[in-house]
Amino acid sequence: MTLAVIIPVYNEAKAIQKNFDTISSTFLEDQISCKYIIVDDGSSDSTWIEICAITNKYPHVSAIRFARNFGKEMALCAGIDYIEADRYLIMDSDLQHPPKYVKDMITLMDTQKVNIVHGIKKTRGKEKPLYKLLANSFYKILKNTTDLQLENSSDFKLLDHQVANAIRQFQESNLFFRGIVDWVGFTSATYAFEVDERIYGTSSFSTFKLIKLAINSVLSYTSKPLYLTIFSGIIFFLFSILLGLQTLANYFLGHAVSGFSTVILLLLFIGSMIMLSLGIIGLYIARIYDEVKQRPRYIVSNHIQCKKYNKRL
Repeated sequence: MTLAVIIPVYNEAKAIQKNFDTISSTFLEDQISCKYIIVDDGSSDSTWIEICAITNKYPHVSAIRFARNFGKEMALCAGIDYIEADRYLIMDSDLQHPPKYVKDMITLMDTQKVNIVHGIKKTRGKEKPLYKLLANSFYKILKNTTDLQLENSSDFKLLDHQVANAIRQFQESNLFFRGIVDWVGFTSATYAFEVDERIYGTSSFSTFKLIKLAINSVLSYTSKPLYLTIFSGIIFFLFSILLGLQTLANYFLGHAVSGFSTVILLLLFIGSMIMLSLGIIGLYIARIYDEVKQRPRYIVSNHIQCKKYNKRL
């Protein structure tokens, strides 16, 4: 069974060589045969220079470089597109997806005869309280809107060639990789792992990027937010009937209608709901606009092919 290891990187110049040496030495100790592809997601530092040094040092490493930053999701898709193997391991370069667990994941795939092994975090490691709160909220929203069970999930995954071929059929310019792997189906198993702390470098995944990822994920997998406009319209219609009946009752009873503050609050609330509904519709229209243009999902500016397949590292 040939194994391809896909590693997306972005602005990892200070850490990529040391981290890759750790990954490679761990696989050597565990006698894991594989080849690598490192995907530079348009880094603005000297990451590509460091990757070139890695490919010179390790002949079983190939690499591609995006012309600009297209996002991690596209980097993972490009890695699958540019390398052929029987199995594909997706992992980050920062060692928070510990390479020491890969042997167990391969064994799990062999013993249970599954197509996918999902790496599930036992704990989320050291994270800021706000980031952890947003992450948990993101998974709950995703579960309620898309029925995807992705709590404590990660991009640390082992896929077979059937799953990889299914993913290659997707041509969407906006997708959520973890959701795609879950959506395609096939048999799967989970492997719980402890998230290691970063030894070198710092994470470039900010709170803003998490919010952006959450919006992208929901829009990619469900149209349920559009129903918000219908439900809010029904609620306000019923509320307007009750308010109308109250107004008519006060009129016939001779009571003066008062409460301009109530009218103002209602106008503000209804106006905000209208703007929210238009915003949701606008997001979906923007998605349609992006897809109908049929632009390439990513553009590769450099490609280094591995010189050989390392059968024993």
